[in-house]
Amino acid sequence: MPDQTCACPHCRCVLGIDAVMKDGKGYCCQGCAEHHAHGEPCAAVNGCECAKAAHD
Repeated sequence: MPDQTCACPHCRCVLGIDAVMKDGKGYCCQGCAEHHAHGEPCAAVNGCECAKAAHD
C-alpha cells in the first residue's frame, strides 16, 4: 500500500502519526487541514511551503 500524501492542494508531505483528519481527508498538520486560512505554515520539517502557494 503506497504512502498517503496530505490533501492540501499544494502540499506533498506524507501523512504521519500526527495526521489530522477533516471531512474524510487526511492532512499532515492543522494548518493544512484549515487550508492555511490564517497564514499558518505547514508544520512539516522538510521546509514545505504549501502555505505560500495557498494564498497566491
